[in-house]
Amino acid sequence: MILKKILILLTVGLATTFCAAGERKLSSELNAKMADVLAGFERQDPGEMVDVIIQFRKGTHLPGHVQRMLGMGAEHRNSLHVIQGGLFRIPASLIPVLAKDPDIVYITPDRKVIKTSPEDRIMDNTGTTSVSSYGYTGRGIGVAVIDSGIRTDHPDFRNTSTGASRVVYSESFIPGLNASDQFGHGTHAAGLIAGNGQSTQGWMFGIATKANLINLRVLDGNGAGTDSAVIAAIQRAIQLKSQYNIRIINLSLGRRVSESYTLDPVCQAVEQAWKAGIVVVVSAGNYGRDNSHGTNGYATIAVPGNDSYVITVGALNTHGSSYAQDDTLASYSSKGPTLIDHVVKPDIIAPGNSIVSLVASGSKLDTSYPAIHVPPSAYGSYSSTSVLIRLSGTSMAAPIVSGSVALMLERIPYLTPDQVKIRLMTQAAKFYPAYSTATSNTGSSYNLQNDIFAVGAGYLDTWSAFASGDLPNGTSLSPRVVRDSSGNVRLQLDSSSAWTDSGYRSNAWNNLLGYSSTLWGSSIVWGDSTNTGFSIVWSDSIVWGDSIVWGDSTTITGFSEAVNSDKY
Repeated sequence: MILKKILILLTVGLATTFCAAGERKLSSELNAKMADVLAGFERQDPGEMVDVIIQFRKGTHLPGHVQRMLGMGAEHRNSLHVIQGGLFRIPASLIPVLAKDPDIVYITPDRKVIKTSPEDRIMDNTGTTSVSSYGYTGRGIGVAVIDSGIRTDHPDFRNTSTGASRVVYSESFIPGLNASDQFGHGTHAAGLIAGNGQSTQGWMFGIATKANLINLRVLDGNGAGTDSAVIAAIQRAIQLKSQYNIRIINLSLGRRVSESYTLDPVCQAVEQAWKAGIVVVVSAGNYGRDNSHGTNGYATIAVPGNDSYVITVGALNTHGSSYAQDDTLASYSSKGPTLIDHVVKPDIIAPGNSIVSLVASGSKLDTSYPAIHVPPSAYGSYSSTSVLIRLSGTSMAAPIVSGSVALMLERIPYLTPDQVKIRLMTQAAKFYPAYSTATSNTGSSYNLQNDIFAVGAGYLDTWSAFASGDLPNGTSLSPRVVRDSSGNVRLQLDSSSAWTDSGYRSNAWNNLLGYSSTLWGSSIVWGDSTNTGFSIVWSDSIVWGDSIVWGDSTTITGFSEAVNSDKY
């Protein structure tokens, strides 16, 4: 075993030089696998096959590459042209050969992905009630829900005039499974986006009650899936954009970061959707309590929420009131900066704690967790079967933002994804205390600093973003942060972004905690002596290194779990 480890270390160096100079074609997992191959360890299993996602150089002839790989013993599982690539099953022995192919940009394993986890008070807290009072409902806007499926026959998804389902398209990207919701996560998210309250006589309804839903299932009955399924679903959403007026993709799922977002295949797919004119809303992740690396939950933003393009949403706790000023950050909400790239995330936060929405009858969440059901008597029903469940997580916060975006786009259809994101961030409410304390439902206490890596640009204010007349120019790429020689942390802005305008930058992040504008005048975010928890992030090489991969990096999942909730 010791000899094997030594050989792996030696051959990792060989693998690095095996590629063309300066190129890193393999993810960290495949670099390790190539080390095994070069050291001869694959002889223990000469028939080992590996599922990989390959991104080819732009301009290459994909069919020709596919045929060539078939000739080398690979299987072509799916075309992922949205990222100029495909899903292949290849012999492990083929990895070193592909690593030096000049037409290949990057190769990753087909990692697993998992799920992430309104009553009137949600509408009031987010300023949505004012928008709805003007008659806006998201009518005509298509929202692609890439999740565990949607119960398409649910009365809350019917057109009240025609009786037809507003789930206008359904497709499963899981072999052998249809697009129904066996887990229950996707139906809950879809209810927050577009439920119309029919099953509860208007007691619970979503943000955009007449929006259409595109059901793209990528998670199985346990809430787990793969990178390739998510990419294929994003690809389909782009293809169907014109047919169903798909303007928004909701991704209440993710996994841990394994490489830069500029290489990660899921991130590359969401960027293509963004560039195609689709607003991509992503949950930040539920790793905010993770202190396994001494970072107090910082640098735990999940993929693809770590991408600079997308709108990454963290979760807050409303404490059961419609008075927004008493809301606090949820302790489990993942915090930035992002691992490896150090992007400022999340972009915004929205209600995500103990959120009520629709249940998919017979799903795992319905049958296995009776404690999360809302008693029918709460909404005036004499039925013995509840149609609502209560979940917590950033994957509940994301669909609330997606619904809000549908209202914005109904009013001004020509808004670009960048303009939507900039409006949401510059118009977000910024009335939080510098510090807060959260107590989980298990009794654990968490002290939270509400800085830009915890709350982003602030709290979702649907009305302000909806009513704004601003049509900003430039991209909305979330900035990176860098440390100077004195240890101060500064913003690094993309030259194409609207954030280079001090007005937009100030409206997004300045005075978030009531500090003087001079703090941002020199682009300084925080000094390294602000507080202990924060300085750990900047000083710990785990966060700033580019070779450390956090745990749970192999599975895409929906992040929401009932056990994640904080107390009211």
